[in-house]
Amino acid sequence: MLKRKIRSSLRDYNVYYSRDFEFIDDIRNIEDSFYVVDKKVYNLYPEYFKGVPQERLYLFDAIEENKTLASAISLYEELVAKGFKKSHTLISFGGGITQDTAGFVASTLYRGVPWICVPTTLLAQADSCIGGKTSLNFLDYKNILGTFYPPEKVYVDSAFIKTLSDLDFYSGVGEIIKMLLLDVNDKVNLEDIERIKDVSKEDTEELLSFIEKSHEIKIEHIEADEFDGGKRNMLNFGHCFGHALEVTSNYKVPHGIAVIIGMVYANIASKNRGLLSAEQCDEINRRCLLDNIPIKLEKEYFKSDKLLDAMKKDKKRTGKDLAMILLDETLRPIMCQDFTASEFEGNLEDLQVALMK
Repeated sequence: MLKRKIRSSLRDYNVYYSRDFEFIDDIRNIEDSFYVVDKKVYNLYPEYFKGVPQERLYLFDAIEENKTLASAISLYEELVAKGFKKSHTLISFGGGITQDTAGFVASTLYRGVPWICVPTTLLAQADSCIGGKTSLNFLDYKNILGTFYPPEKVYVDSAFIKTLSDLDFYSGVGEIIKMLLLDVNDKVNLEDIERIKDVSKEDTEELLSFIEKSHEIKIEHIEADEFDGGKRNMLNFGHCFGHALEVTSNYKVPHGIAVIIGMVYANIASKNRGLLSAEQCDEINRRCLLDNIPIKLEKEYFKSDKLLDAMKKDKKRTGKDLAMILLDETLRPIMCQDFTASEFEGNLEDLQVALMK
């Protein structure tokens, strides 16, 4: 397996790029381990968990409504009841919700226990499995509880992608597109980004290549700004509006697809502020984003008062106005903290026109 080291002040860790479940033997050989597994993953791949004793297995219903303190407490109770010790290893199999919940528990139980992450969705593989963030939702606020706690190892296996639903697949595509638009080392190549719409779930080699490129770009941000003080915030491009859309759709719009729509919105906002030309905005949205929205969008998702209320709860917001990450004419991201409600509503009208084209 190829591997890549990620440097962290908390601890350096390796990401292993696996094919056809070649990593499984590494996992099986870990003594004193406890598995937290998304129920869907367990049902799809039962053969890989046959040797795991039931007392070392916790099946998790990985839905957004369960990314909470209550779920973390349930897992604490299970681990303590089963005799889990500080020296034992927690191993998570699942997408971002499983990863966030298990990682939060690993970071806080006994003030930190060994943790290995096996991301099974394209979104988690391409983005959230690296960077060391764990997060939980609280009240009506998304991701406002959390820790920085990198896993000891990450195993990314492209074989999991083949069994993803179309929505989960496109959700991952959304985060890959975001990363490619934020490439700080190379000139953004729209042709490469445009190509991803022709990649299928079966094209695991090409997808693994996109995942590795996404990691390369993200590492530039997280190693320079591990604790989200500045540069790393740029990785939230598309998330300011995207998180709000997840809430107003009651999570019927998956995260990565909401981020795609959030990037379309941000580009429109950039154009209306004179940061992007109309031609740049149209080209990025048309070539890279609008063709990767595979779901029907209901009008009720775009009610301005509900979206505004959700955006006011954005954790990146520091003042009375809204926060938004935009692109300038060189396609470099910038943070703007001065969006007014009236500006938001004008951009929203333009977004709805763009989505109907």
